[in-house]
Amino acid sequence: MKTALLLGTTGMLNAAAAHATARVKKAVVVSRNADRFSFANDVLDVKLTRIAQDYDDTAALLAALEHHAPFDLALTWIRPRAELLRAALDALVAPGGLLIEVMGSRSILTGENGAPSIAALRGEALAHQPNFTYAQVVLGFVREGETSRWLNHEEISAAAIAQMEMPLPRRIAGTLEPWEARPR
Repeated sequence: MKTALLLGTTGMLNAAAAHATARVKKAVVVSRNADRFSFANDVLDVKLTRIAQDYDDTAALLAALEHHAPFDLALTWIRPRAELLRAALDALVAPGGLLIEVMGSRSILTGENGAPSIAALRGEALAHQPNFTYAQVVLGFVREGETSRWLNHEEISAAAIAQMEMPLPRRIAGTLEPWEARPR
C-alpha cells in the first residue's frame, strides 16, 4: 500500500493509526493539532504528512486532501451526521482500497419514525460498490458482572486493526446489547 488517510485518529485510535502507518509509504494525518502530532517513533513519524485542519470546513479539508489522494487505506472517526464529508471521502479512496469507518454506539440506533441508522445507511450504500472495500467498526461497551464500562483505547484500536487485517462489513467492538446495560 502506498498512502493512508488517518482522520480523527490521534486519540483513542492512535495505536490503530500507528499500525496503518507501518503498512504504507505515506500517511496523511488530519486533526486540529496535527502539526504537533507524533507517534514518538522515528520510523513512523517520517512517513507522516500532517494536515492541521478541523473537518468542520469540509471544502478546505477536501482541497488539502486532494493533493495526497487516492488513499489505499482510510481510517476515519467522524461525527455521525457529517454526510457530505463522508461522501466526499468515499471518492478519495483508491480502486482496490479499504475504507474503515469507526462509529459510536449510537450510530446503530434508528432515527425518527423508524428511519435507518447512520451505520445502516452507510453500510447499505457502500456494501456493493465495486471499487473499494468498506468496513465499519461500531464501538460498544463491556459488561463486567452487574456493571458496564466504555471501551478503552486499546480495545478500540484492536477492533480497527482487526478490520485492517480481516475486513468485515461491520465489526462490533465490545457489545451493544442489552442497550439498557450500557454505561451512563
